[in-house]
Amino acid sequence: DRPFFVQYGDWAFHAIQGDFGLSLKNRRSISAQIGARLPTTIEIGLLTIIFSTLIGVPVGIISAIRPGTWIDGTLRITTIVGISVPNFWVGTLAITLPALWWGWTPLARNYENFIDSPLTNLSIVIWPALVLAIGSAAYVARIVRSSMLETLYSDFTRTARAKGLSERIVVLRHVFRSSMITVLTVIGVQLGAILGGSVIAEQIFAVPGLGLLIFEAIMGIDYTLVLGGMTMFALMFMIVTLAVDLLYTLVDPRIRY
Repeated sequence: DRPFFVQYGDWAFHAIQGDFGLSLKNRRSISAQIGARLPTTIEIGLLTIIFSTLIGVPVGIISAIRPGTWIDGTLRITTIVGISVPNFWVGTLAITLPALWWGWTPLARNYENFIDSPLTNLSIVIWPALVLAIGSAAYVARIVRSSMLETLYSDFTRTARAKGLSERIVVLRHVFRSSMITVLTVIGVQLGAILGGSVIAEQIFAVPGLGLLIFEAIMGIDYTLVLGGMTMFALMFMIVTLAVDLLYTLVDPRIRY
């Protein structure tokens, strides 16, 4: 019975203090529900970024130092496929094909948090992380390749080779390091896609994270819970973006804030 801007102001005032109100469905504290699910989503996000980096960066480097070869062509086609294939389709195949071939499925039937059972937890959350990492790693690989090609034949690279440095040192210490700002930016931006994809990936693999909580809230038309969960996603994205900006100073000493 109050104007919408008054209602929103009241909600924002309490949200800043960590109080997102009560769920419309179960009348439970939204902050408590988010707090219980958030660690799982953070774990999936961190694993996805780690997998994306470990896969995407080497693929991009190999493709960049072998331009025009069959290796480069194969890797470029692979990355295009990785970017094009939807995460939900890959997740569905990851569940159905092992069940059909080996009678086994990676669905989280007995979920355990990391503190109580690290191995059981990792055996469950690793699957949605791998599914989300496919598209992210492919995108990182393409950016690494294009960024390195811009500096691979630059003047300072030729100077490094003229000084007698090995090709390995030239590529990793000079060429790749000069491309790190672009790579860090891409990895940070990819977190948005990872967070959005976690809503579907957690639902497919039945992992009780924040993404699954938001999905259940959407299906149950629980507006207040959806609002609180999306606000937390936005906050996480802002924190990671800030961390990426701060990491720029470590990669390039010329950058100062």
